[in-house]
Amino acid sequence: MRAEPYTPLLQQEITYKATLRFRCVSRSVKKFFSFLMISGLLTGCGLLGIGGHKPSIPGKIVFSATDKAGTYQIFTMNADGSHRKQLTHFPSDGGAGEPSWSPDGKQIVFANYTGATTLGPYLYVMNADGSNMRPLKRMPNESPKYLIGSDPVWSPDGSKIAYDVCTNCERGGRNYEIVVVEAAGEEYDPKQVLAITSNSASDMYPTWSPDSKKIVFSSDRDYYSADTMRWRRDLYMVNADGTDLQRLTKTGNATLPKWSPDGTRIAYEWNIYGNKVFLYEIGTRQITKLEIGFEFSGSPDWNAQGNQLLVFGRKTEQSQPEVRWISLENNTPKILKTATIGSSFGRLDWHDPQN
Repeated sequence: MRAEPYTPLLQQEITYKATLRFRCVSRSVKKFFSFLMISGLLTGCGLLGIGGHKPSIPGKIVFSATDKAGTYQIFTMNADGSHRKQLTHFPSDGGAGEPSWSPDGKQIVFANYTGATTLGPYLYVMNADGSNMRPLKRMPNESPKYLIGSDPVWSPDGSKIAYDVCTNCERGGRNYEIVVVEAAGEEYDPKQVLAITSNSASDMYPTWSPDSKKIVFSSDRDYYSADTMRWRRDLYMVNADGTDLQRLTKTGNATLPKWSPDGTRIAYEWNIYGNKVFLYEIGTRQITKLEIGFEFSGSPDWNAQGNQLLVFGRKTEQSQPEVRWISLENNTPKILKTATIGSSFGRLDWHDPQN
């Protein structure tokens, strides 16, 4: 399959179900279990480590969380939990979510739900300090006026942004496609926007290879026609131009993938019948479940060297949520640090300055 230009005509079929965290049946299930798993971050002084000591962790985290009015906003903080800063201040009938750092850590792309219609949220970008907030792409001669999408993620070379977009949710469907747009320029150019996938299933949560040449995403395409298996998802890999589609997993339990910086592994989670984190070895196709003492775990993110993971979870369904830093040296998971967390939040992205 070769990618086709993504035009405003396709956008006008896009649907949004009017809430920040529940946009379709398949996404609702994922969001609900993710909320239970990682509900809570940053009450009081921030992350509290064992004995009340803040762990020393490099980099910064951008995340979405509710403000005092209960509206989801974009925040940043140091990776040790200090210096929390609210970047957006959208009204209660809007909000923002799904933030992602640019490779140099100077900009943040996110989904803006303020003013969103049934077509979906707008893709926005801003500086790391919240200044110069603007639509990712303007379409002055079209309706809607701005580019629509969800789950945006910057390519490692900084030239493109991949995201997913729904084409039929308003009609009760759940057809999400993966799309890539050139990051440069504020005006919409259909020649710079490519639909990477095109089918009737749900292709979501893109993640880039370190060389920016490939994309891995989660999809239910091989279970779409089986009524009893429609909640299952697997990982697929495709070239950034939409060619050479490959199925990576066949377990039916793969979503929210994160490609390691060294290019050798993909961390992902599954959130049905107990959240767990898995590792997929690209060279050998071996799949390993991480056993780190959590009954529920997920939202993995890599350090710059690709030998550590940041994982959120709970020891039991009733226990307080925690964050754990896991060493993967010699392919043996080892807990390096543990911190308890408090209050609810949404999607997050960790920028390691060594990247």
